[in-house]
Amino acid sequence: MKNLVLPPTPKTILDKMSEGGFSCYLVGGSVRDMLRGRVPSDYDFVTDRIPAEIVAAAEKAGWKVWKQGIAFGVVNVLLKGIIYEIATMRTETYGTDPHRPDRVAFVKDIVNDLSRRDFTINAMAMDKQGRIIDPFGGKDDLKKGIIRCVGQPGQRFYEDPLRVLRAARFISKTGFTADPNIATAAQDERILHRFKRLSLERVRDELEKILLSTYPSRGLNFLVNTEILRSSCSGKTRGEREDIPILPEIAAMQGVKQNPRFHAYDVLEHTLKTVEDINPQPVLRWAALLHDVSKGKEGTRCLNKRGEIADYGHASAGAQLARDILDRLRLPPKTADRIVWLIKNHMIVPGADYRYMAKWVKKRSREFTDRKTFMEATGQLFLLADSDNRARGKKVEESYISDVTENFLKVMSHSVLYPSELNISGEYIAQKLGKGQQVGKTLRDLLIDVQTGRLANSREILKAAVNKKARRLARYRI
Repeated sequence: MKNLVLPPTPKTILDKMSEGGFSCYLVGGSVRDMLRGRVPSDYDFVTDRIPAEIVAAAEKAGWKVWKQGIAFGVVNVLLKGIIYEIATMRTETYGTDPHRPDRVAFVKDIVNDLSRRDFTINAMAMDKQGRIIDPFGGKDDLKKGIIRCVGQPGQRFYEDPLRVLRAARFISKTGFTADPNIATAAQDERILHRFKRLSLERVRDELEKILLSTYPSRGLNFLVNTEILRSSCSGKTRGEREDIPILPEIAAMQGVKQNPRFHAYDVLEHTLKTVEDINPQPVLRWAALLHDVSKGKEGTRCLNKRGEIADYGHASAGAQLARDILDRLRLPPKTADRIVWLIKNHMIVPGADYRYMAKWVKKRSREFTDRKTFMEATGQLFLLADSDNRARGKKVEESYISDVTENFLKVMSHSVLYPSELNISGEYIAQKLGKGQQVGKTLRDLLIDVQTGRLANSREILKAAVNKKARRLARYRI
C-alpha cells in the first residue's frame, strides 16, 4: 500500500514536533478515516515530547497554545483557525472511577501508547512520511469490516464501560460487524455493574451520536441484544446520586407484534427502520425512536372489531411516555417539547382535502407562537409520518406526503395565523385605546374576526374596527 499523503497543516505539526530527534505521529480516527478514503473531521497527534517540550516547540513555531489538559499530557494548539490536540504518549491505569484514569505514565514507544486504545481500527498511527504503524491489525479489520478490541474486550470495557456504547457507535457509523467477543464481554455482570458509574451526560451523548449515524439500526440492535439499554447509568438530582435507566422501553419493543394487515415487522424492527429512514437530525431521530414507544402496553394494546391487534391512542400515550424518557435523559427542554409534539401528532397528519387541512392548520398553529416555528414543526411532522409509513414494510403511495405538503403550503399562503400577521400594529391600537392588556386582547379579537371572515386583513378595515371600538369606549366613559 502506498504511503498516505497528509494535508499541509497536519504535516507541519508532524514536522515541527519531530524536530530535534523527537518523534510525532498522527493517531486514531483521522488515520482510520484516511485509510477508508474519508476526509477526517479532526486530527490528533502524539509525541514522545513531555508536555513542557510540546509547549516550547509550539510557542517557538508561533502557535497559540492552550494548557488546560497539560496534567494529562495534552496540549491544544491553534493553526490557521483550527485547534489541534497534541498529547504525550502515555499508558493509563484505571481504578474505581471509569471517567478518568487513576494514573497516567508518559512513555516513549508508540506501540505502548496505541495499546491503551479501544478498538484496532482506532489503534493505528501515521508518521510524517505517511507510513502506517499498525501493531494490532487495524488495517485488516477495516478491510473485513470488523469492530475488534485491542487486547481483551473485558479488560477494555472494565477500564471504561462507555467503550461498549462507542462500539455501538462505530457499528452505526461504519456498518461494520462487532467481533463476537465484544458482545459477550458487554454482557458481563462486572461491566454492567460498572456501567452504573457512568454519567448520564456521557451515555446520552453517545446514544445521540448513534442515532445520528449512517446505520443507527445496527448499533441500536447491538445495544438491545447485549441488554445495555436495560441497564442504568448515574445522574444527580439535588446533589444526590441516583440510578438512571437508559432505554429499557426500546428493548421492550423486541418481539411485540403488530397487525399484519398494516405492518410486516414487530414494533422494534419497524421503529429502527423508521429511525434509519428519516433525516439525521436530533429532533427527528429521537422522535422516530420513540414514536411507537407505547405500543403493546397496557392501556393501548387491544383487539379491534375484527379481533386483530390494535394500539388505539398510542400516539397520545406515547407522547406522555416520551416526555418521561426525555426528561429522565435530560434532553434540552425545547428539544424535548418538539419531540413530544411530533409523537403526539404523528397519526393525525391531514390528507389532501383543502378544507380539512385548513381546519388542521388553524387548530395546530395555536400550539406555536409564530409562523416560522409552526412551519418548521409541521415539516418535521410530515417527514416523521412519511418515514413511519415507509417503514411498515407494506406498499405505500409515494406521492402522498408531497401532495400533503403542497396542500399545506397552499393553505398557509392564504392563512392569517398570528397577531403579528395582521395589517395593524400594536402601537396604533395603543394610541387609540391606551397601553395595557387591551392591546393584546384587541389583536386577538381582530385575529379571530379575520380568521372567521368577518373582517379582511386590510390596514384600512382593521384601523376602522379599532377606531369604532375607541369611539364606543369613549361614549361608555362619558
